[in-house]
Amino acid sequence: MSDSFLYMTDAQLAAEMDRCEFCEEKPCKDACPADCSPADFIMAAKLQNPEDMLRSAALIMTRNPLGGVCGGVCPDTHCQEACSRRTFDAPVEIPTVQAAIVARAKALRKMPHLKYAPANGKKDAVVGAGPAGLGAAVSLAQGGYDVNLFERDSRAGGACALIPSHRLPAEVLQSDIEWALDNPNLSLTLNHEVADPSALLNQGFDAVVVAEGLHNPVKLGIPGEDSAIGSNTYLRNPQKYP
Repeated sequence: MSDSFLYMTDAQLAAEMDRCEFCEEKPCKDACPADCSPADFIMAAKLQNPEDMLRSAALIMTRNPLGGVCGGVCPDTHCQEACSRRTFDAPVEIPTVQAAIVARAKALRKMPHLKYAPANGKKDAVVGAGPAGLGAAVSLAQGGYDVNLFERDSRAGGACALIPSHRLPAEVLQSDIEWALDNPNLSLTLNHEVADPSALLNQGFDAVVVAEGLHNPVKLGIPGEDSAIGSNTYLRNPQKYP
């Protein structure tokens, strides 16, 4: 992870973290779909020492293996919307703070590693290596399952890999994926399309998680929409279209 994309200067990060009230109720945590606690990871990183950044990043990545990606592109309708400072002046810029903490931890080249769980003898398959599939695979691997992650494309990341670089640098996604896959209980197979996920149950897998994503655009039912270009189609090859 390059240290050229840290989202905030040290002074900006310190100023924003100082605005956190560290609420006892932690409404930011309750509003996070990944059950991550901004109040806790902000408090852990407040002194901005290298050890503090690593400890804070561990709190983030333990709950969300794509913590860098979510920090960079997460909307302000979850934790930030629930921030208690919203009704006082302005909510803490939680997603940007999260992204800045994870970026600094990666720049130290000492990203925290989760303890590997002992194998429990069960074998699971996850179909689709997008954000949902990666999250499921990491959670299962941490539970001791032998996980095979299948992806039909030549790269993992799913829709996250289509985000333009000016919105999310590719290195942020790639480093998150590398961190997520760093588990002996987890293997990734690319360029492998699973036509019938249920058939995997007859191939030695105890369970199958299907996380194929939403590839077909929602139709509006209006004249001329067949001439429109779907967002994913466009983002896969934007230079093709004028």
